[in-house]
Amino acid sequence: MRLPAATLASAVAFAAAPSAAETAPAPAQARTTMVVEWTRLKALPGERANLTAFIHLNWFAMDAKAVEQGLFTSYRLIANPAPDGEWDLLVEVGYPTPAGYDDPATRAAFEAIRAAHKTVPVEGKTLRELGNILGTERLPVLTGTR
Repeated sequence: MRLPAATLASAVAFAAAPSAAETAPAPAQARTTMVVEWTRLKALPGERANLTAFIHLNWFAMDAKAVEQGLFTSYRLIANPAPDGEWDLLVEVGYPTPAGYDDPATRAAFEAIRAAHKTVPVEGKTLRELGNILGTERLPVLTGTR
């Protein structure tokens, strides 16, 4: 069977064209992290495990959407191994802009994510009944990781 020249030319052009995966923007995880923001939390007595669950069910549900949208580059939860330390949990969020959360576009887009999120209580409790935010700090990232 012989294909018409136009069909053959179209097939060759299609095969030579870059795939959608090659032309799509890099996933958010591949974006360079310019700063990280650390938020330290202290659990109320006996609530460390519930506060950890609350962070996963609520904060990280929203953070996952922010990564998908390219607002954040990463997020993770770090536990203080000391049972009676100054802080219990540290949430680290990576940002692709030097302004971090204070970047106006990032803040506006994340506030839309927050407004759409329905808080999931843990053992009937929300953040107020589980712990306190001690503070947040922004740190520049000087080298990447591999």
